[in-house]
Amino acid sequence: MILDGALTAIGISVPDSSLSRAAHELIATVAPPYLVNHSVRAYAWAVELARHDGLRFDPEILYVSAIFHDIGLVPAYDLGGCFERDGAIEAERFSLEHLQPPGKGRAIFDVIDLHQLDETPPGSTNEVVLLNHSTGTDVTGYRYDHVRPDAMGAVLAAYPRLDFKRDFAAAFSDQAARKPSCIAAEMVRTGLLEEIANAPFDS
Repeated sequence: MILDGALTAIGISVPDSSLSRAAHELIATVAPPYLVNHSVRAYAWAVELARHDGLRFDPEILYVSAIFHDIGLVPAYDLGGCFERDGAIEAERFSLEHLQPPGKGRAIFDVIDLHQLDETPPGSTNEVVLLNHSTGTDVTGYRYDHVRPDAMGAVLAAYPRLDFKRDFAAAFSDQAARKPSCIAAEMVRTGLLEEIANAPFDS
């Protein structure tokens, strides 16, 4: 059974591994639907940007990182730190719990931990760069024009946004209010909520 027929049908391959399946099952169980769909779209846009840029990547590391990149916004996984770091901690723990090599767990940690930065550090892996960019695609429309139009339409149809702008802005505002020293707070202070509202999506 294919993990995600909607994506594979438009040429976006999904790693059909036990780790990928377990990650998707967990996020679908614990996160609200708008956040689940955002996480899958972040992976889809990352693959599209890799296609545009000619970048190679590890599909399982990229997929699991995308699926878990915002799990720190889920109250049960909020450790009190910056949500990207809390999510990275959970993703690494999950990877090790599922008997993955420590190096893979650490790679997933790094992808999630760095996805909020304005610029990725020099020498970052392709997975770090791709998720950093693709989350921007879904949140603000960053690099929107680098996604194939047919892929954009098909992904949005399969994984609708479900008032993403409203609910994600609310989640970010909550993070900013409770954690003023985190990147989320700085992003809110410098106009992220307006960028979300103006993103080239209906909701």
